[in-house]
Amino acid sequence: MTEYRQYAVPHPEWIDFPNNLPPGTRHGVQMNRERKDISPDPALDIFEFTIKARDFYNIRLRAYRRKGRSDLPLFLYMHGGGFMTGSLETDDRSCRVLATEVDVCILSIEYQLAPEHQFPVGFENCWDVLKWCASTAAKEKMSIDLSRGFIVGGTSAGANFTAGLAHRYRDEGLAPRITGLIFWAGSWCHPDVRPAHLKPRILSVDEIDDAPGLTKTSIEYFWKKYGAPKDDLRYSPLLHEEWKGVAKKAYFAICGWDPRRDEAIVFADILRDNGLEVEDRIYAGLPHGFWTTCPELPVSKAWEDDAVEKIKWALLQSSKVS
Repeated sequence: MTEYRQYAVPHPEWIDFPNNLPPGTRHGVQMNRERKDISPDPALDIFEFTIKARDFYNIRLRAYRRKGRSDLPLFLYMHGGGFMTGSLETDDRSCRVLATEVDVCILSIEYQLAPEHQFPVGFENCWDVLKWCASTAAKEKMSIDLSRGFIVGGTSAGANFTAGLAHRYRDEGLAPRITGLIFWAGSWCHPDVRPAHLKPRILSVDEIDDAPGLTKTSIEYFWKKYGAPKDDLRYSPLLHEEWKGVAKKAYFAICGWDPRRDEAIVFADILRDNGLEVEDRIYAGLPHGFWTTCPELPVSKAWEDDAVEKIKWALLQSSKVS
């Protein structure tokens, strides 16, 4: 969208990244597939376990909750990494902050990655976990109560999964209903299959190829490694024609200096038009997933504060009748 081009003007600390960062700022945090032992947290119960996928693969999950808490709402979370990198460690910091500040159980998924496990393996791993979360076994394992709230969300590739999963969950008539969706720096359509009526509104993917972290060039690289058909609804869920009833609320954290920016703005409007309560924030001049790359910057702390606030908002009873 031409009216949003000003959001791509780089934030002063990100011009000539990383040379203009404040002295001593930790940066260059790279996504990888590492697996570490859980570092104890005095405020939290953090534990890992596995569940069986349909192909008998053991999907590893990590749960976070305040010590001594039970019957909590659930936030099912999927990390980013272009479908081919990332791990339970990628957003461990964010999950700890959210679990400390919000009375919710967070469940993070270690789904299988491309190119070893190409499309649709990662998506279907997450689908198997989503269905399991609605089971009695999940309630007992994590001491959750989905009647108090059931949020599904993710970052980047995880946000892509979130949209398709929520649509399928609604279409299959599963219960309890998903109450909230969280989209952080998401993407929902291959550029080549943008719907004709939306293409004039989705310009950033053609125009932004100079940002740290994600560019038009790297989008194509990740897509090829993932191996998804461009128009498959599990990869390009923006092609779904309607979204009524997929959830009650949705929140979008949108990076202004990100080729996926306009997709998020358009998708947020689509969900509004389909009756969801939607809130969003555009982080001007900041690139895709900036809070992971430089977690100690003030702008990253602001994102963290917003994340806490919006998870709390998503857990509040919707004011709309649906």
